[in-house]
Amino acid sequence: MSDIKEIPINEINIENSGENCSASEPFALRILDASMSPEFEINHIIIVDPSITPKTDDYVLYETSNSLIIRKIDLGEKITLKAYNSGFSDMIIEDTSSILGVITQRSGTRRKFHKRYG
Repeated sequence: MSDIKEIPINEINIENSGENCSASEPFALRILDASMSPEFEINHIIIVDPSITPKTDDYVLYETSNSLIIRKIDLGEKITLKAYNSGFSDMIIEDTSSILGVITQRSGTRRKFHKRYG
């Protein structure tokens, strides 16, 4: 089916709960699965900007109850998070409150993997 690596999400203490200015600063993550292949391959590094409001066709970082996932968003009649890889299912969500940010850059081990979005 899929090779999703489980990474525990630890509870955030009050000092880092987003109540300071760094909560809206861009941050980097490493891709751990192939759900968005070929756009985002395993070990690509992405930059996520939490200050950007997502629009249709943006790549977003979404927080589920037990993981973080990357999907392409469609803000049509229903809000749909689309996976590229057919081994992963699309998701329909009620609202965008669990979207942590919009992906603005991708990089990898070679220059050809570097790309900007938006």
